[in-house]
Amino acid sequence: MGAYNRHIRGETEDVLGKIHGNVEVEAGDFMFRDAVALGAGEGGVRGVGIDADYYVYPFNKATNTASLATGVYGSMILTFLGIAMESSPSGVTESITVATNGVFSYPMVHTSAVTIGALISTVSGTLSAVGVSSQAVANLGDSQATTAYLGYTVKTQSATSYVDFQIRTAYNTGLAV
Repeated sequence: MGAYNRHIRGETEDVLGKIHGNVEVEAGDFMFRDAVALGAGEGGVRGVGIDADYYVYPFNKATNTASLATGVYGSMILTFLGIAMESSPSGVTESITVATNGVFSYPMVHTSAVTIGALISTVSGTLSAVGVSSQAVANLGDSQATTAYLGYTVKTQSATSYVDFQIRTAYNTGLAV
């Protein structure tokens, strides 16, 4: 997906997140802070044998293998930092601005009805060969929804392909590690 500013309203409570030079980030990407090991010898959110390094990554860099899927989605809840507010090309090591709060609009993987207060989740890695989708969401009942909840819808809509939702990050809920 292209780089889009998806912020609609509300205070964004921006933070700076450090990214590696070999990681490409587009504005609007869901970002996690690699701060959780999945268990003894299992590594961080990015995969087995890869220890947490405390840098930020777009969701499509999270490992989504059958053996790790539950652990990855659980870890993403604890490490969801927010939404990239700017892009960074691969090859540039820098800090980027990440919004940890606010209402954002994202495309849904399947058109569906949403009700105010409904949970919105990440989309499973079947859309991306690498991992979880960085710029698409799913209604909780969708077949591609995960247990990594990103926030709550702010209005009721029928047959919508985009949803407006208040993000719920680890850092604005007190879940951060």
